[in-house]
Amino acid sequence: MNEIRQLSFRRNGKVVGRGLALLGIVLAGIVIAHPRGLTASARAAAAAKTTNDGVFTADQAKHGNTVYSQSCANCHMDDLSGSGQAPPLAGDVFIANWEGRSVGDLFDITSTTMPLNQPGSLSAQENVDLVSYMLQANGFPAGSAELKSDPDAMKNIVIAKKNK
Repeated sequence: MNEIRQLSFRRNGKVVGRGLALLGIVLAGIVIAHPRGLTASARAAAAAKTTNDGVFTADQAKHGNTVYSQSCANCHMDDLSGSGQAPPLAGDVFIANWEGRSVGDLFDITSTTMPLNQPGSLSAQENVDLVSYMLQANGFPAGSAELKSDPDAMKNIVIAKKNK
């Protein structure tokens, strides 16, 4: 009970807002602890991995290149530079749009909205490989372990500025 008194507000010697003080502290803790309550940069700092940590394999990116050529290049161009309504998938604009967001976010957008003429028509593995190719095309290093099509795992990989 003493802890609650220390956290309560007093006005004219009377305790007011005891419950509100405690509730405010609890809610603040939830917001800080919950990943969606964090800013993109705070999520990046708290994440276990970033795209600089080699989160896909070279073979995945190679297969992703094939998927890209068949399903994406028509709109986003062969060099991923984009055209018209199709945004660039490589370069400074891509990094500016995606930095601080998760690989899971990129996977979600890609798998649910693309290709434009048949959204959601690619398999989960094709989308994972496609994301791997986009990461490679943006200069992120390949690693020894494949990127898995596990949404929770991908949400914990933050797209970061590439290491120079």
